[in-house]
Amino acid sequence: MPVAKEQIRQIISENNLTSATDVYALLRDSFEDILQELMEAELDTALGYEKNHKIFYSLH
Repeated sequence: MPVAKEQIRQIISENNLTSATDVYALLRDSFEDILQELMEAELDTALGYEKNHKIFYSLH
């Protein structure tokens, strides 16, 4: 999904990006967050429930 130029300008403005180092840091942090979310989603799928989800068993 391509990002519009206006969205890029907004990201630059909101994050006060003034150098390539700033851009690199933002991309690194974003990638870290995305990777964490993907790993958690994969684990939720493998286990069949979300993290911290309470499971109640009936003893009928």
